[in-house]
Amino acid sequence: MIQSIIFAITIFIGWVIFDGIKHRKIIKENVLAGLAAAIVAGIAWYILFIIF
Repeated sequence: MIQSIIFAITIFIGWVIFDGIKHRKIIKENVLAGLAAAIVAGIAWYILFIIF
């Protein structure tokens, strides 16, 4: 469980940093997109952790 939370936080931070560098500013839509991607990635990681 902790691994999937850390993975989701890492995805979120990486997404926001990447979009910040790409667009030269951090906007609300990019932060929300990063949050959505992090949630999906965390859930997927948790499911894979349970299966294997």
